Amino acid sequence: MPPLRVVFQFLLPCTLLILSPVTTGQTDTTKKVFTQVDAYITSETAQHSFRGAVLVGKDGEIVFKKAYGMADEEWDVANTTTTKFRIASLGKQFAAACILLQQERGFLNVHDRISRYLPGLPETWQPITIHQLLTHTSGIPNYTSSPEIARIDRTGATPQEMVALVRDKPLDFQPGTKWSYSNTGYILLGMIIEKTSGLRYNDFLKKNILDPIGMSSSGYDRATEIIKQRASGYQTKEGRLENADFIDMSVPYAAGDIYSTVEDMYRWNEALAQEGKLLSAESLKEMFTEYPEATREGQHYGYGVVISRLKFGKLLYYHGGGITGFSTSIQRYPAERVCILVLSNLEDYKPWELGDHIAAELFHQSGPQGRFCFRFAVGNSEESRNE
Repeated sequence: MPPLRVVFQFLLPCTLLILSPVTTGQTDTTKKVFTQVDAYITSETAQHSFRGAVLVGKDGEIVFKKAYGMADEEWDVANTTTTKFRIASLGKQFAAACILLQQERGFLNVHDRISRYLPGLPETWQPITIHQLLTHTSGIPNYTSSPEIARIDRTGATPQEMVALVRDKPLDFQPGTKWSYSNTGYILLGMIIEKTSGLRYNDFLKKNILDPIGMSSSGYDRATEIIKQRASGYQTKEGRLENADFIDMSVPYAAGDIYSTVEDMYRWNEALAQEGKLLSAESLKEMFTEYPEATREGQHYGYGVVISRLKFGKLLYYHGGGITGFSTSIQRYPAERVCILVLSNLEDYKPWELGDHIAAELFHQSGPQGRFCFRFAVGNSEESRNE
C-alpha cells in the first residue's frame, strides 16, 4: 500500500483552528507566530503524516488549538480538538499526583520503603522507597525489557503479573545511586495507591483528580468500552501507514493507561500551575524538585516530570509519551506561563520536537539548545523518545 500522505491535501479544510477568545487581544506579532506555527504543522501533516491535536496556552488562556489529519483512516474521520488519544507516559504525572495526595492525607510518606505497603517483594527490593520509584532511581528493571512483553501486550496482565516479569532479575544498580527509566516502578506506585486507598487505581484517579478538575473527556482506556471520539492508532513501516499493533491497556496500568484530549490536558496543566487547586504548595515543591540522584546530561527527573534548563535558556517542565499507535508531549514553561501540548495517533512521530518548534516561534529563537534522550515508551514500543 503506498504512503497515505497526499490525503491531507484535501482533508485540511476539515481541520479546526481556534485562536481562542483572546484572539482579539493578541498583537499582530502573536497572530503572525501562530500563522507560522499552523503552516509548519500543516507541512508536517502533508510531508510526515502527522496526525493529532495541538494546543498552546498562555497566562491561563488557550491561544491556539487545532486538529490535523485523521482519527480513523478507514472511516475517513478527521481528528478534532476533542478527539481522545492515549497519552501513554504523560500518565505518570497523574500517578505521582495520586501518591502526593495520599501523603497529604497521611496514608503514606514518599520516603517510606515500598515493602511497608507491598509484602512479598524480593529481598533486594526491600530498601527501595516510594521516592525512588517516583524518580526512576530504584534500580528495578523496566518490564519492557522482558521477552514476554510482546505476548502480554496482546493478552493483558494484572499489575502483579507485570511486576513478576522482572522480580527475579538483579537490580540495575543500587537504589538511589543512578537514574534509569522504569515503567515497573510506576506499576508498583499504582499498587501502593490501591493498597492505601482501598480503591482501584482508575477509581481513585477519577474521584480525586479527573472529576475535581473537570477532566470529563479523560479516563482509563479499555478496548472493550465504547469511548466516543477515540482515535485509532497508526504506525509507519517502510514508508507505509499501517494500523498499529494491538496492546491490551491493562499492561501499562499506572505507567500510562489514560486517554485524554488536549483541552483536558490543559486543565491538568493549570491544576499543577496553581498552588492548592489540586496539590498543596509543599506537594508541588516535591513534584518539581531537581533531585541530584535523578539526573542525566544536565536535566533532572522529579515526580513524573522532567525538569530542564537547557532549552532556550528557560526553566521547562516536560514529559513525552509513546505507546503502540500514539505519541504525546506536554511542555510547560512556568516563568512564561506557556504550555504546549501535542497528542498524536501516529506512534513513530516525535511530538516533543514539534513542541520545540512551537516554543522557538513563541520565544523568537532559532531552536532549543541541548538535546536529551529519555525512554518514555510503555508496552512494546521501546524506542528512544528524544527530548
